[in-house]
Amino acid sequence: MSTNAWTELSDFTPAALPISLNKDIVGQAMEEGRAKKNWVLAFVVGTKPCFNKVFGAVDACRRRRLPFFVIDAQQHFDAVLTHGLTEFSFTPHVGVNFQLRGDLVQKSAELFYKTSRLAKWLRDNWPDVTVVPVVNGDTILCPIIPAAWMFTRREKSIQNEAGLRAMSPNLFKNMPRDISIEDFVGGQWDEDWHLLRTEPFPEQWDTFVSAAGCEHHMAPVELNREHLLREGYPAENIYLTGGVVVDALEMKRQEKPEQSIFDVYPKLAEGKWLRLDVHRKENLSRQRFTAIFGAMERIVRKGHQVNFILMNATQHAIRHWQLTDRLEALKRAPNFLATEVWPAYAHVVEFYDSDHNLAAWTDSGGVQEDMNMMGKPCLTIRFSTDRPETVMGNHGNLLVPPVSDDFLARIVAGIIEDPKILNELKDRSPLYGSKAGEKFAKAIAPHVTANKPAFHWSQHWLGLAPFERNADADF
Repeated sequence: MSTNAWTELSDFTPAALPISLNKDIVGQAMEEGRAKKNWVLAFVVGTKPCFNKVFGAVDACRRRRLPFFVIDAQQHFDAVLTHGLTEFSFTPHVGVNFQLRGDLVQKSAELFYKTSRLAKWLRDNWPDVTVVPVVNGDTILCPIIPAAWMFTRREKSIQNEAGLRAMSPNLFKNMPRDISIEDFVGGQWDEDWHLLRTEPFPEQWDTFVSAAGCEHHMAPVELNREHLLREGYPAENIYLTGGVVVDALEMKRQEKPEQSIFDVYPKLAEGKWLRLDVHRKENLSRQRFTAIFGAMERIVRKGHQVNFILMNATQHAIRHWQLTDRLEALKRAPNFLATEVWPAYAHVVEFYDSDHNLAAWTDSGGVQEDMNMMGKPCLTIRFSTDRPETVMGNHGNLLVPPVSDDFLARIVAGIIEDPKILNELKDRSPLYGSKAGEKFAKAIAPHVTANKPAFHWSQHWLGLAPFERNADADF
């Protein structure tokens, strides 16, 4: 082949926005860490759920005067999805904005590089200060920032909401399509489950890889801790802190929004509504999404009230699978309401906590926790869940897999039309505790203030050599 065959593709590497830095915010935190000989915590946000999940830990660390700043990856960047920055008072603490754009691959690659550049800049300017990122849950931020940080600075991170491992009921293996509602419910609540970590995608990959790049793991419930122990993480670095959203949820349950969601959408104040949100990548495939959409149509035709949340991914799937005309037809039904994403978490909590919420019909992980804490029924559109504790034993949640539109509609209708099952789903024991942010801060504060190592080689874990800070940082 001739060497003249080589050429440049002008669009091969997409353009990237620069890192935006507030040197006053970052500098103040770094100088405080230097003066106190403390770690500096770098809390990472970037998606809509991040803000209510990270709120409790940030607030507790602020009250304890632990040095920190916030990195906003801006994976979500429009005003609707970033409302939490102001709703939870993050803005005064945001010192870094990565300005991510593009598809999942571009965001991931850009995030890796930008994290490394920030890590080096901090090391060059404050070589004596340990900076420890705090990542939350299972977004792409969770595996990539710890990996980039560890490779650049030889410092590991903290995974808040660690140990989320998806499980599926044994019932689903070769399950007959005509299974009775009674057997379907009992098989989930009372029979065995197994690990099935293929989904949610890519979140199960995210949380699993993230754990390997983290020194400390904050587990919501005992089951999460057991997963981490089975995978070989040291027990002394695993802390049971409860559900990450409990602080934000409790605050919003006590507050009254300036404008009620029932003023924004008066129709919701009439009757009891299923609130349907679907956005998981696996559920946006043709087979699953058309099954979910068709089931929604059937449920509406049966007279049930459905509030369909048009998330960005949902709208894309509707256009891609040519369902726009069917959606427009549904909008003419008096018992159907399609709405945009609600920017304020306060509005989501207000509706779910009200008498007008029949149940959540969702593929969200966080909503499963919200429903448990509020004692409301949850129907989860998945074949497995990384919150299995809300189903097995607790009986506050049921998986309703999108096998087909007729199967899904039959199962959902069978559940919501059976007062016995619906009542069983209500008011279950809350699993996720309280004051999770304070538990996070209490667990990590001794490491912060003692300036303990955030990375160990094997000889350090085995007690065969003392740790020397930055001794091998540049080899």
